[in-house]
Amino acid sequence: MTDPLVQFRAVHKRFGTYVAVKSLDLDIQRGEFLALMGPSGCGKTTTLRMLAGLEAPSSGTITIGGKVMNEVPPHQRDTPLVWQSLALFPFLNVVENVEFGLRMRGIDAKERRKRAMMWLGRMDLKGFEDRRIDQLSGGQRQRVALARSLVTEPEMLLLDEPLSALDAHLVIRMQGVLTRLQKELGITFVYVTHSQSEAFAMADRVVIMGNGAIEQIGPPREIFRGPKTRFVAEFVGRNNILGGAVKGGVMATAQGDVPVPAADGAAEIVIAADRVTVSRDQPAGAAVRASFLSEEFAGTGIICYFETPDGAEWKAQVSESQLAALQPETGQSFWLSWDPARAHVMQG
Repeated sequence: MTDPLVQFRAVHKRFGTYVAVKSLDLDIQRGEFLALMGPSGCGKTTTLRMLAGLEAPSSGTITIGGKVMNEVPPHQRDTPLVWQSLALFPFLNVVENVEFGLRMRGIDAKERRKRAMMWLGRMDLKGFEDRRIDQLSGGQRQRVALARSLVTEPEMLLLDEPLSALDAHLVIRMQGVLTRLQKELGITFVYVTHSQSEAFAMADRVVIMGNGAIEQIGPPREIFRGPKTRFVAEFVGRNNILGGAVKGGVMATAQGDVPVPAADGAAEIVIAADRVTVSRDQPAGAAVRASFLSEEFAGTGIICYFETPDGAEWKAQVSESQLAALQPETGQSFWLSWDPARAHVMQG
């Protein structure tokens, strides 16, 4: 990707003495689906608001299409924003809500109605045009908000946790709607979310933010399986982390010596929960001993929680049949093992 639509360069945002975003350098490519993800207070929503023109950077520059936008007000930017609250107008019916942006641009009534009806059709809302907003389901309101934003045919669409208020089955459906629209239209989507499943299911690239700065950028699988920092490893997925000094392919850890595919020196290894094997008997190779704490049903499997003698928490993902065979009880001791070649090494 070599055609950035948006560029952040050395962008800082301060609110009094609080620094919400610091030293932000980010290119957003034309036509990509980019997700901004991180814990509360990490700066992702502030970054989106600066892109929308709702906040001005304290320093640095933001360009869209090569034009510096720092002082350009929101209504002069082609960056519609779909809010978490949707912000639909309750005093307008469905088609009037969709027409609103066109009316603000001076499009005549006949053309407004034509375009609005076309988008209601694309959103499977034909026949709902005269409904009041309070007569719609959550998923229907979400699609009205999308139609209202897309009817102006923007080059970029900003989305601030738009699926957070929907039921789980509606979230899955709307993920399909969003990815289909983005691919069909070729519009740049910038999407803020707390949800890893949403970001990893839809985005071409994911930006992980922490404490106002970017921790890692990359495709979802690369971030999930190859975190570059401990922050990312702890935030993404269900990972176990071991650290220590490596010498001759062996790491000395608080849980004992384990083989690692790493050069000599300080290192950390990340072992994903779905790559941990639980057994009662000590296996050969890389393993730690731990006591069973609890279990959590996770839809596609069961997450078992363990504690090592030094107090570290470990996680292992098992199937229902594996759990039934193990029959773990609180406090029981098990061996947790993994293939060293499938552990991700963070070194340096």
